[in-house]
Amino acid sequence: MNAGGETAEPGGIRLANGDAIVSDSRFQALTIRGSIGSRLLAFGAALPLQSPGQVPASPETGLLAEVVVTARKIEEDLQDVPLSVQVLTGEVLDATRATRLYELQFAIPGLVVTNLGMYGAGFSLRGIADQRAGGLSVAPHLDGVYLGSASAAIARMFDIERVEVLKGPQGTLYGRNATGGSINIITRAPQSAPAAELEIAQSTFDTTRAEGYLNLPFSRAAVRLAFIACGGDGYIRNSVDDRRFAEEDYEGLRGSLRIDPNDALRIDVVAQHIRDDGGSGDLWSPRPDYLANPEDIRLTTVRLDDPYLISDVDNVSVNLVYRLRYATLRSITGYVRSEMDGIDDCAGLPVLRGCMRSVHPDAFEQWSQELQLIIPRRGNLAAILGAYYSAADARTVAFQLLPLVNTRPLSNNRFTSSEFAAALYGQADLDLADRWRLTAGARLEGRRVTTIGTGVQDSPALRVGKVESDDLSWLLTIDHSVRTDVMAYASVSTGYKSGGIVASTFIDGAPDSYGPEHLTAYEVGTKSRWQHGRLTVNAAAFHYDYRDLQVNTAAFVGDRVIFGVDNAARARLSGVDAAIDYRISDRWSISGGVVWLPVRKFVEYRNEVTGDRLSGNELVQAPEWSSTAAVAWRHTLRGRGAVSVRLEYNFRSASFYTPENDAKFAQGSFGLLNAHFRFEAANQRWYAFASGRNLTDEDYFNQVFLQSSPGYPDTYEIGAGIRF
Repeated sequence: MNAGGETAEPGGIRLANGDAIVSDSRFQALTIRGSIGSRLLAFGAALPLQSPGQVPASPETGLLAEVVVTARKIEEDLQDVPLSVQVLTGEVLDATRATRLYELQFAIPGLVVTNLGMYGAGFSLRGIADQRAGGLSVAPHLDGVYLGSASAAIARMFDIERVEVLKGPQGTLYGRNATGGSINIITRAPQSAPAAELEIAQSTFDTTRAEGYLNLPFSRAAVRLAFIACGGDGYIRNSVDDRRFAEEDYEGLRGSLRIDPNDALRIDVVAQHIRDDGGSGDLWSPRPDYLANPEDIRLTTVRLDDPYLISDVDNVSVNLVYRLRYATLRSITGYVRSEMDGIDDCAGLPVLRGCMRSVHPDAFEQWSQELQLIIPRRGNLAAILGAYYSAADARTVAFQLLPLVNTRPLSNNRFTSSEFAAALYGQADLDLADRWRLTAGARLEGRRVTTIGTGVQDSPALRVGKVESDDLSWLLTIDHSVRTDVMAYASVSTGYKSGGIVASTFIDGAPDSYGPEHLTAYEVGTKSRWQHGRLTVNAAAFHYDYRDLQVNTAAFVGDRVIFGVDNAARARLSGVDAAIDYRISDRWSISGGVVWLPVRKFVEYRNEVTGDRLSGNELVQAPEWSSTAAVAWRHTLRGRGAVSVRLEYNFRSASFYTPENDAKFAQGSFGLLNAHFRFEAANQRWYAFASGRNLTDEDYFNQVFLQSSPGYPDTYEIGAGIRF
């Protein structure tokens, strides 16, 4: 799929074989002429006025839509990217009414999103998870800005252009905490034509949702305002009164500004605020063997008068793109703030009766700056060079009392933490020969964390902990265009997850610090189009080797349970990842994917606290099988509009939530069936829809430990929208 050498011309780029890449101006959409195999978009050659995403399919030809992604920080056809990437376009997100990152796991094979209550979210991708240790193993990004807080990463989604899920370590371009991959969320940018839309829906548990946007173009500028709001009852019932928990109460507002002062400069500014006060992210239920009714996983026992969990998340980004004569310069400035505030009674084991737990607050604030120099292909070489810097502060006041264990608080600590990180990176593509391409990259990154706190015993003397780490991540990939629309590739890459401090566990003045973990990944794969563009088949086989894997530990110190993190393990994963999209006709299409992990185990691990040997145990949140399948049908009614139906099924095999592989903390195999119906008016001025999730009312959990988070039961929604 590599086109070979290119030479630059004013206003565009011309390939050596005579095919042309033409742009009417530096910021208009590129038009590519020639064979499909020549669609490699040049590094930084031009930036589209429309946000990249899914190109509409032609009903007459029945071809699959082409998807343009920025997985490698440049715009490329998805089929030309030599790594495993799965994309959910805005069209699919709109059809499935996805409003949370949590819901994406049922559309992306190999992705697991767990609920950690007051501590945000946990991610696992292809079996790479946090093993209940601190920090994320999959790096979430919003409009190019890294979200360094687990609570910020799980915020609501609305008015989204697309979501790109990059599988495998992305240490070169995305840095630390991307050992499992990266989840890139791209919001819809202001457009050049005026538009507005309002959608209202009613769903199960008396829940009402409204969302919409307003797009206003001006001379060389455009503004887009988008919002979402929802309110209703919860799906978790209480056994001691008629209260419900985990309700969908949230609101979000985003403003986007795009300015094109001249043909060489583009400025994008995005600011959004999301507030979620329904407590839908909390752990409201005990573990399964202590449920009030084992046959009803959504019945809990909460005796606290006013439990709550409120989260506020703010995101601001400023993206500047300047077209130089022989390169493109991009600046991404980001600000992230999240605050979690909550109190509950630890609904769980009998020994937890009377428990009181709270965070007031758990706050996080981060500034980041990234500079990229994108050098378009000249001759046989194209490259991207970058520099990154971030500064983050965290503040937590945590309290937990277990009166049946100890009359003193189990946890009563305050701490603040400061983090500084900086990196330099580069990646280049080199055409070796006809149809062969080599990609190489490296990233040098350093990080320093300082934590000051009282420790679990609320010591009157402040304790101080410091940890510093640096790492060199690298990537080497070779790909070959076997024939037009068929590419094969092989890669080896590294990633690392930064070390840190368990701030709540200062013991006798000594902080519990842990070092970084490292991963080396090997992958071979293929990407292909068939039947004149109707069918795409992508597949990869991979093998991961872990060193110094971070694993959570627990131990009794006196009468207290102290949690820590060990760098105690070596681990190994091997598997296959495959996806297919087939547009059977202008009415019918099918898609599906599967991840198989036959090897997902600790190779060498001895718990340094308990002495237990766990070598051979399965890794946490690493199901052997995960798969998705969807069938879509669309029919145009003569002069009356169009009707579309989409059926989805996803399956996940059993997995464990703890390294000990304790059956009490496990999730069995389960599958979910969803259906979506939509009618679009002929003039496209209005539409109506209906959907159902978990139609078979399957029981499953999002998290199981001392407390658990049961998944949603069968839910239904109807609604309509109008465009202006």
